[in-house]
Amino acid sequence: MRKTYEIVIAILFLMLVYVPIAGASSSPAQYVVGITDGAVAVSLNLNMVQNITYLSFEKSFILSPLHVLATGANSTGLARLVQGALNLTNPKAQVNNLNLQIASSPWSNATNTQWLNISLSFSVNGVTVSQRDVATTDLSWKSFRVSSGYMLGGVEVNRIGDEYFSGVAADLALHSGGSSFIQIFYHVNGRPLDPSQFPDAVRNMTVLDFSGFATPVSSWKESHVAPTSESWSVVVGQGLGMVYTQQINEAGSLSTAKYGLFYDLSGTVTGPFGARANGDTVTLAVGAVSGAIMAGIILSTVGLWSGSYLFERRIQSKTARKKVKR
Repeated sequence: MRKTYEIVIAILFLMLVYVPIAGASSSPAQYVVGITDGAVAVSLNLNMVQNITYLSFEKSFILSPLHVLATGANSTGLARLVQGALNLTNPKAQVNNLNLQIASSPWSNATNTQWLNISLSFSVNGVTVSQRDVATTDLSWKSFRVSSGYMLGGVEVNRIGDEYFSGVAADLALHSGGSSFIQIFYHVNGRPLDPSQFPDAVRNMTVLDFSGFATPVSSWKESHVAPTSESWSVVVGQGLGMVYTQQINEAGSLSTAKYGLFYDLSGTVTGPFGARANGDTVTLAVGAVSGAIMAGIILSTVGLWSGSYLFERRIQSKTARKKVKR
């Protein structure tokens, strides 16, 4: 019995060490910055959807099939462009291992939508300083913005407004006339505009614009997943992009229809458990990481041992009672 008990405890201990601890589920952020081992990993996933084609006077508009992949040697030019943007706030930041993929779906008559998906990932070195047992990471560059265009394989990577939507924006600006029943509104990235301002604002729309993340990390919503990680999250905007809105008031009933290119943008910064944020600086006592994890394992193991011990005592007690009855 003793040997069986020891085997059970050993198995439970291994499960604690090797089975990942799940945190609370939530909608994934589009912009994620992860801090591990003195390096920083960045990933961006934008799922944009356009429904302008559905408008009766814009039937001629549709995004051409797009598919481009940048990795390794053919990503160095874009990596230099991104690094230049990061260096405006941190001259020591170095961009490595950049990967990019852009793809569009065909227009769907079933859903009246077309998707444009953009994925970008890279690592940032040179932004973490270690002194004794403390590592300090500067994230002031997180709100970087690339304003220039970049063509790759015949596809515009950044200035998608100028390349793909400037013509349709000019057409939409001409359809600004409303009536007592219909009102027309124009927005770009949540900002209301006059019809005359709409085309220029659309032309200046860029993918690599994270200026909305300028607020310090320490002011974002913080959450803890002991003993594995700390995270900070913020929502920059929902329904960003270019938006043409028709508001119709008919027979006292108000309805709203929105057409354009839409996407959401939220961000998350993750670090090891015990990390602390002060402004855009994330600090971690390196020695505290393994200590926190080990403390969690010890506490969990003690809890499991206590439960197993009580369970074994109950089994032994029942066995003893059965023997007495005999």
